[in-house]
Amino acid sequence: KRYLIPQPNIPFMKKGFSSLFCIFFILSVLGILFFTMMPQWASNDNVPLAEFSTNRAFAQVEAISKQPHFVGSSNHDKVADYLQEELHKLGLETATQEGYTLTDWGNLVKSKNILARIKGTQSAKALVLLSHYDSAPHSFSKGASDAGSGVATILESVRAFLYAKTPHKNDIIILFSDAEELGLNGAALFVTEHQWAKEVGVVLNFEARGSSGPSYMLMETNGGNAGLVKEFAAANAPMPVTNSLMYSIYKMLPNDTDLTVFREKGN
Repeated sequence: KRYLIPQPNIPFMKKGFSSLFCIFFILSVLGILFFTMMPQWASNDNVPLAEFSTNRAFAQVEAISKQPHFVGSSNHDKVADYLQEELHKLGLETATQEGYTLTDWGNLVKSKNILARIKGTQSAKALVLLSHYDSAPHSFSKGASDAGSGVATILESVRAFLYAKTPHKNDIIILFSDAEELGLNGAALFVTEHQWAKEVGVVLNFEARGSSGPSYMLMETNGGNAGLVKEFAAANAPMPVTNSLMYSIYKMLPNDTDLTVFREKGN
Protein backbone atom coordinates (compact mmCIF):
# COMPACT_ATOMS: atom_id res chain seq x y z
CA LYS A 1 0.00 0.00 0.00
CA ARG A 2 1.05 3.55 -0.66
CA TYR A 3 0.20 6.35 1.70
CA LEU A 4 -0.12 10.02 0.83
CA ILE A 5 1.55 12.20 3.41
CA PRO A 6 0.09 15.76 3.39
CA GLN A 7 2.71 18.43 2.90
CA PRO A 8 2.47 21.94 4.39
CA ASN A 9 1.07 24.46 1.96
CA ILE A 10 3.75 27.11 2.25
CA PRO A 11 2.32 29.50 -0.40
CA PHE A 12 -1.03 29.54 1.41
CA MET A 13 0.65 30.37 4.73
CA LYS A 14 2.54 33.23 3.12
CA LYS A 15 -0.67 34.53 1.58
CA GLY A 16 -2.44 34.31 4.94
CA PHE A 17 0.29 36.26 6.74
CA SER A 18 0.29 38.82 3.93
CA SER A 19 -3.48 39.32 4.27
CA LEU A 20 -3.25 39.69 8.03
CA PHE A 21 -0.47 42.24 7.64
CA CYS A 22 -2.53 44.26 5.14
CA ILE A 23 -5.57 44.26 7.45
CA PHE A 24 -3.44 45.32 10.41
CA PHE A 25 -1.79 48.05 8.33
CA ILE A 26 -5.12 49.44 7.10
CA LEU A 27 -6.59 49.42 10.61
CA SER A 28 -3.50 51.17 11.95
CA VAL A 29 -3.71 53.89 9.28
CA LEU A 30 -7.41 54.40 9.99
CA GLY A 31 -6.71 54.60 13.72
CA ILE A 32 -3.95 57.15 13.24
CA LEU A 33 -6.17 59.25 10.95
CA PHE A 34 -9.01 59.16 13.48
CA PHE A 35 -6.91 60.23 16.44
CA THR A 36 -5.10 62.97 14.51
CA MET A 37 -8.49 64.45 13.60
CA MET A 38 -9.41 64.69 17.27
CA PRO A 39 -9.19 68.12 18.91
CA GLN A 40 -5.53 68.55 19.76
CA TRP A 41 -5.63 71.47 22.16
CA ALA A 42 -7.74 73.55 24.50
CA SER A 43 -7.18 77.27 24.93
CA ASN A 44 -5.94 78.70 28.21
CA ASP A 45 -7.35 81.60 30.19
CA ASN A 46 -5.17 84.14 28.42
CA VAL A 47 -6.87 83.99 25.03
CA PRO A 48 -7.57 87.52 23.74
CA LEU A 49 -11.19 88.58 23.92
CA ALA A 50 -11.28 88.98 20.14
CA GLU A 51 -10.56 85.26 19.68
CA PHE A 52 -12.55 82.09 20.30
CA SER A 53 -11.81 80.44 23.64
CA THR A 54 -12.61 76.79 24.30
CA ASN A 55 -12.57 77.51 28.04
CA ARG A 56 -15.16 80.27 27.72
CA ALA A 57 -17.26 78.09 25.45
CA PHE A 58 -17.12 75.15 27.85
CA ALA A 59 -18.26 77.40 30.68
CA GLN A 60 -21.40 78.02 28.62
CA VAL A 61 -21.89 74.28 28.14
CA GLU A 62 -21.68 73.74 31.90
CA ALA A 63 -24.22 76.49 32.56
CA ILE A 64 -26.67 75.12 29.97
CA SER A 65 -26.40 71.46 30.97
CA LYS A 66 -26.72 71.56 34.75
CA GLN A 67 -29.99 69.63 34.49
CA PRO A 68 -32.03 67.95 31.74
CA HIS A 69 -34.09 70.66 30.03
CA PHE A 70 -36.62 68.99 27.78
CA VAL A 71 -39.69 70.81 26.52
CA GLY A 72 -42.24 71.31 29.25
CA SER A 73 -39.80 71.11 32.15
CA SER A 74 -39.01 74.00 34.48
CA ASN A 75 -35.32 73.68 33.59
CA HIS A 76 -36.21 74.26 29.95
CA ASP A 77 -37.60 77.68 30.85
CA LYS A 78 -34.50 78.44 32.91
CA VAL A 79 -32.21 77.69 29.97
CA ALA A 80 -34.33 79.86 27.68
CA ASP A 81 -34.04 82.75 30.15
CA TYR A 82 -30.30 82.18 30.50
CA LEU A 83 -29.73 82.33 26.74
CA GLN A 84 -31.65 85.56 26.39
CA GLU A 85 -29.62 87.04 29.22
CA GLU A 86 -26.34 85.98 27.57
CA LEU A 87 -27.39 87.56 24.29
CA HIS A 88 -28.29 90.75 26.13
CA LYS A 89 -24.78 90.78 27.64
CA LEU A 90 -23.45 90.83 24.08
CA GLY A 91 -25.46 93.96 23.44
CA LEU A 92 -28.03 92.22 21.26
CA GLU A 93 -31.76 92.73 21.26
CA THR A 94 -33.57 89.41 21.55
CA ALA A 95 -36.97 88.21 20.48
CA THR A 96 -38.93 85.02 20.96
CA GLN A 97 -41.22 83.20 18.57
CA GLU A 98 -43.86 80.93 20.07
CA GLY A 99 -46.40 78.76 18.33
CA TYR A 100 -47.73 75.28 17.68
CA THR A 101 -46.51 73.02 14.90
CA LEU A 102 -47.50 69.53 13.81
CA THR A 103 -44.54 67.85 12.16
CA ASP A 104 -44.13 64.75 10.05
CA TRP A 105 -43.37 62.84 13.25
CA GLY A 106 -46.96 63.43 14.37
CA ASN A 107 -46.06 65.59 17.38
CA LEU A 108 -48.06 68.71 18.10
CA VAL A 109 -45.72 70.91 20.12
CA LYS A 110 -45.64 74.48 21.34
CA SER A 111 -42.14 75.77 20.65
CA LYS A 112 -40.32 78.84 21.88
CA ASN A 113 -37.53 79.99 19.58
CA ILE A 114 -34.97 82.55 20.74
CA LEU A 115 -33.68 85.00 18.15
CA ALA A 116 -31.27 87.89 17.76
CA ARG A 117 -29.99 89.76 14.73
CA ILE A 118 -26.72 91.52 13.93
CA LYS A 119 -27.14 94.06 11.17
CA GLY A 120 -24.69 94.12 8.26
CA THR A 121 -23.62 97.05 6.12
CA GLN A 122 -25.55 96.04 3.01
CA SER A 123 -27.50 92.86 3.50
CA ALA A 124 -29.20 91.10 0.64
CA LYS A 125 -29.49 87.69 2.26
CA ALA A 126 -28.92 86.80 5.91
CA LEU A 127 -26.72 84.12 7.47
CA VAL A 128 -28.40 82.02 10.16
CA LEU A 129 -26.37 80.51 13.00
CA LEU A 130 -28.61 77.72 14.26
CA SER A 131 -28.62 75.29 17.16
CA HIS A 132 -31.37 73.84 19.34
CA TYR A 133 -31.41 74.37 23.09
CA ASP A 134 -33.79 71.63 24.28
CA SER A 135 -32.40 68.36 25.59
CA ALA A 136 -33.65 64.86 24.88
CA PRO A 137 -36.81 63.92 26.85
CA HIS A 138 -36.31 60.15 26.63
CA SER A 139 -33.12 59.80 28.66
CA PHE A 140 -31.16 61.33 31.51
CA SER A 141 -29.33 63.51 28.99
CA LYS A 142 -28.45 66.94 30.24
CA GLY A 143 -28.03 68.19 26.70
CA ALA A 144 -24.34 69.03 27.04
CA SER A 145 -23.33 67.59 23.69
CA ASP A 146 -26.71 67.58 21.96
CA ALA A 147 -26.83 70.48 21.49
CA GLY A 148 -25.43 72.58 24.33
CA SER A 149 -22.09 72.34 22.54
CA GLY A 150 -23.63 73.99 19.48
CA VAL A 151 -25.30 76.75 21.48
CA ALA A 152 -22.04 77.46 23.34
CA THR A 153 -20.04 77.52 20.11
CA ILE A 154 -22.39 80.14 18.65
CA LEU A 155 -22.37 82.26 21.81
CA GLU A 156 -18.58 82.31 22.09
CA SER A 157 -18.10 82.84 18.34
CA VAL A 158 -20.51 85.77 18.28
CA ARG A 159 -18.92 87.25 21.39
CA ALA A 160 -15.45 87.20 19.80
CA PHE A 161 -16.85 88.45 16.47
CA LEU A 162 -18.55 91.44 18.08
CA TYR A 163 -15.58 92.26 20.29
CA ALA A 164 -13.28 92.33 17.26
CA LYS A 165 -15.71 94.71 15.53
CA THR A 166 -15.40 92.67 12.36
CA PRO A 167 -16.97 94.48 9.39
CA HIS A 168 -19.54 92.36 7.56
CA LYS A 169 -21.95 92.92 4.72
CA ASN A 170 -24.72 90.45 5.44
CA ASP A 171 -27.03 90.33 8.44
CA ILE A 172 -26.40 87.53 10.92
CA ILE A 173 -29.41 85.86 12.55
CA ILE A 174 -28.86 83.86 15.72
CA LEU A 175 -31.54 81.21 16.13
CA PHE A 176 -31.71 78.95 19.17
CA SER A 177 -34.52 76.66 18.11
CA ASP A 178 -36.83 74.70 20.38
CA ALA A 179 -38.28 71.18 20.38
CA GLU A 180 -35.76 69.70 17.97
CA GLU A 181 -35.78 66.46 19.92
CA LEU A 182 -39.56 66.14 19.58
CA GLY A 183 -39.66 66.54 15.81
CA LEU A 184 -37.78 69.60 14.59
CA ASN A 185 -40.77 71.69 15.65
CA GLY A 186 -38.95 74.93 16.41
CA ALA A 187 -37.17 74.95 13.07
CA ALA A 188 -40.45 74.23 11.28
CA LEU A 189 -42.10 77.10 13.15
CA PHE A 190 -39.40 79.52 12.03
CA VAL A 191 -39.28 78.39 8.40
CA THR A 192 -43.03 78.39 7.88
CA GLU A 193 -44.14 81.39 9.96
CA HIS A 194 -41.34 83.84 10.74
CA GLN A 195 -40.90 86.85 8.46
CA TRP A 196 -37.11 86.58 8.63
CA ALA A 197 -37.20 83.16 6.97
CA LYS A 198 -37.73 84.77 3.55
CA GLU A 199 -34.48 86.72 3.96
CA VAL A 200 -32.22 83.74 4.69
CA GLY A 201 -29.51 82.82 2.21
CA VAL A 202 -27.34 80.37 4.15
CA VAL A 203 -27.94 78.34 7.32
CA LEU A 204 -25.14 76.87 9.41
CA ASN A 205 -26.54 74.34 11.88
CA PHE A 206 -24.44 73.31 14.88
CA GLU A 207 -25.59 69.83 15.86
CA ALA A 208 -24.11 66.90 17.76
CA ARG A 209 -24.43 63.14 17.56
CA GLY A 210 -22.47 61.34 20.24
CA SER A 211 -20.12 62.88 22.77
CA SER A 212 -16.63 62.02 21.51
CA GLY A 213 -14.56 61.83 18.38
CA PRO A 214 -13.65 64.47 15.79
CA SER A 215 -16.12 67.22 14.97
CA TYR A 216 -17.11 66.73 11.34
CA MET A 217 -18.13 69.79 9.37
CA LEU A 218 -20.71 69.87 6.57
CA MET A 219 -22.42 66.67 7.73
CA GLU A 220 -25.69 67.57 6.01
CA THR A 221 -26.00 69.92 3.06
CA ASN A 222 -28.51 70.65 0.34
CA GLY A 223 -28.10 69.48 -3.25
CA GLY A 224 -26.42 72.63 -4.52
CA ASN A 225 -23.51 72.57 -2.10
CA ALA A 226 -20.63 73.30 -4.50
CA GLY A 227 -20.66 77.00 -3.66
CA LEU A 228 -20.75 76.28 0.06
CA VAL A 229 -17.76 73.94 -0.14
CA LYS A 230 -15.84 76.51 -2.21
CA GLU A 231 -16.47 79.25 0.37
CA PHE A 232 -15.61 76.87 3.20
CA ALA A 233 -12.24 76.23 1.57
CA ALA A 234 -11.69 79.95 1.01
CA ALA A 235 -12.40 80.69 4.69
CA ASN A 236 -9.16 78.89 5.64
CA ALA A 237 -10.57 77.19 8.73
CA PRO A 238 -7.53 76.36 10.93
CA MET A 239 -8.57 72.78 11.71
CA PRO A 240 -11.16 71.57 9.18
CA VAL A 241 -12.37 67.99 9.50
CA THR A 242 -14.76 66.80 6.83
CA ASN A 243 -15.12 64.46 3.88
CA SER A 244 -17.65 63.55 1.23
CA LEU A 245 -18.43 60.22 2.90
CA MET A 246 -20.08 61.77 5.98
CA TYR A 247 -23.27 62.88 4.23
CA SER A 248 -23.63 59.51 2.49
CA ILE A 249 -23.50 57.78 5.87
CA TYR A 250 -25.81 60.36 7.42
CA LYS A 251 -28.49 59.80 4.76
CA MET A 252 -28.60 56.09 5.63
CA LEU A 253 -29.31 56.81 9.30
CA PRO A 254 -32.91 57.25 10.55
CA ASN A 255 -32.23 60.79 11.74
CA ASP A 256 -32.90 64.35 10.76
CA THR A 257 -31.68 67.68 12.11
CA ASP A 258 -33.12 71.19 12.15
CA LEU A 259 -31.20 71.77 8.94
CA THR A 260 -33.41 69.17 7.25
CA VAL A 261 -36.38 71.52 7.60
CA PHE A 262 -34.46 74.41 6.03
CA ARG A 263 -33.14 72.16 3.28
CA GLU A 264 -36.51 70.68 2.34
CA LYS A 265 -38.77 73.68 2.82
CA GLY A 266 -36.43 76.56 2.05
CA ASN A 267 -33.54 75.10 0.04
